[in-house]
Amino acid sequence: MRRTSRSGTVVIRAAVGVLAALVLALWCAPSATAHTRLESSAPAAGSTSDAPVAEVTLRFTLPVSLLGEGMVIDGPEGAVVADVAAAEDGLVVVATPSEALTAGDYTVTWTAAAQDGHPLEGTFGFIVAGAGAGPSEPAPGDTGTPSAGASPGAGHDMSGMDHDMGHEPSAMDSPVTDAAATVARLGSAVTLWSGLVAAGALAFAAFVLRGRDEADAPVVLRLARWAGVLILGGLAVRVLAGSVFVAHGDLAAAVSPAAIADSLTGTTLREVGLQAAGAVALAVGARRTLRGSWLAVIGAVLVGAGHVLGGHSNTVEPRWLVVSADVAHLAAAATWVGGVVSMGLLLRARHRDGYDLDAALMAARFSVVAALSVTVVGVAGVVLAVGIIDRPEQLWQSTWGLLLLAKVGVVLVVGAIGAYNHFRVVPRLTARRRGVVRHAGRSRVAGSMLLRSAGRETTLMVVIVLLTAWLVAASVQT
Repeated sequence: MRRTSRSGTVVIRAAVGVLAALVLALWCAPSATAHTRLESSAPAAGSTSDAPVAEVTLRFTLPVSLLGEGMVIDGPEGAVVADVAAAEDGLVVVATPSEALTAGDYTVTWTAAAQDGHPLEGTFGFIVAGAGAGPSEPAPGDTGTPSAGASPGAGHDMSGMDHDMGHEPSAMDSPVTDAAATVARLGSAVTLWSGLVAAGALAFAAFVLRGRDEADAPVVLRLARWAGVLILGGLAVRVLAGSVFVAHGDLAAAVSPAAIADSLTGTTLREVGLQAAGAVALAVGARRTLRGSWLAVIGAVLVGAGHVLGGHSNTVEPRWLVVSADVAHLAAAATWVGGVVSMGLLLRARHRDGYDLDAALMAARFSVVAALSVTVVGVAGVVLAVGIIDRPEQLWQSTWGLLLLAKVGVVLVVGAIGAYNHFRVVPRLTARRRGVVRHAGRSRVAGSMLLRSAGRETTLMVVIVLLTAWLVAASVQT
């Protein structure tokens, strides 16, 4: 039991050190957050103008790129012909009608891409009461917020656009677009899950498979190879379905090279490109030994970099702290998720071959690695949440906050299972390994319990990854 005690002490000391460092960093860091959303409009949403309107202006909190037509104005006689352009380095989008807008109700539908490439969209209306002496000039402080149908801060984890966006605001919310959004998020979930498994399998081979256990390295590295193939499939689903979503249900956008190319705005091109390159490196670089799989290791790093580039942390300050926390969160989650999947795979193979109890040392090593990973995941997750949300009430008043709370709940359940394995199941296996004959029956039961718990943890981790994919797509705003 001394070895287990020492391992526990090392984990506790490491956890305390990581927690202290991050708390100090948070304490010293400036309190500043930034989210890409519509800050104001002129005319303001719901306002009434007594004079003709010469232009419609949107101001965002961070620079954006135009998607499709960028802004569509619908009036009493249908779509208004207007020239749409970005100004002030993307902070402002201006639509200039060919003729000033006169009496009537008008609806503005805008679509843009944030700096991280996520599409943003919204709709609001205003009224022009009658023809005055001349065009109205936007007041310097004229501000407005989107109407209830708008989604000012919603970043969707999907790509795609089409120049024919359609002029009906209702087209932005239809069964086809909802289905496309869901499919695109599932593609992102497959990409994220496969990336975690691939990187975690490589970490498992490096830190857990020692001595005689190294003979199982080809099995784990084969898992990393197939995970690379799945990443490519997930990316394809995400991009194709995302193009349909941004095209408001136009299925032809999924097979339109121009639409797909135009969808890679902001950092999306780099994000998808890094993940695709990493997936190819994993698929072709995973060999029979870890030393021979150096290309796969590079591939795992590229996939992780692409994921960090596309998350909410890309537009949150202070960037150095939030990105560092995102990297630590992703690396620890990969070590945990990929380790559990690898462990379950090897336990099942050994159970089939009748070598259940040979998992003792492997389980003991992974137990220590998993405990440290869970600690880092928790601390880094807190840092990310503090950086992303503006107000505590967003945790229970926004979709993003509710998804985060659900994810935390599932993570706690998985952590409890891991803690039970670490303190109860693994010691029984190592007792048998040290030759304590009276515990032979208990250790056999422990081996079966470890196998079953690995299956449960894997299932729950799939749920966690699905929630994470929806978190990336959900709006933080209330």
